[in-house]
Amino acid sequence: MTADDALQEMLDEHQLRKLVHRYCRAVDRGDVDELRSLYHHDASDSHGSFSSGSATDFIDQIAAARPYLRSMQHHVTTADFAIDGDAAEGEIYTIATHTFVADGRDVDVIVGGRYLDRYAKRDGTWRIVERAIVTDTAHVNDPSTRDLTHPITRNTPIGSPGDDDPSHGFFTLLRSAPPR
Repeated sequence: MTADDALQEMLDEHQLRKLVHRYCRAVDRGDVDELRSLYHHDASDSHGSFSSGSATDFIDQIAAARPYLRSMQHHVTTADFAIDGDAAEGEIYTIATHTFVADGRDVDVIVGGRYLDRYAKRDGTWRIVERAIVTDTAHVNDPSTRDLTHPITRNTPIGSPGDDDPSHGFFTLLRSAPPR
């Protein structure tokens, strides 16, 4: 591998990592337009019974679920990429927390799993072309065990997957960043 090849691989991997992190922020903040920009138009996404088929169908399901989501956080832990020109694959380890409104109470679903991704660089931009979710572990707290009474959390802003999330009023650079 030449130095130029190694540099290109590093640049591509950096862009893929940014893509994965942009996905996490977009899904957690309910930013449907951003989510759509992260997939190629012909992409598929298999999230089990929640949604399996086109990425558009998955994103529509996310939008439909927003009224029932109190919070959501996706944390990337380990990421392994293989890149071959304008094609790449990634195995992305995640921990995702979800708090749903259900029958007048909150229910937590905490999932440890992986994204099995395929990516394509088209017109110089990496996007997801196929994603399959693997669940390695899951825990359900029904009802939720959230307790914000401790001094560390008391009176802190509370996040949401909507336009009222505190980050929307805080950031100016992240919110106006052009697609990468």
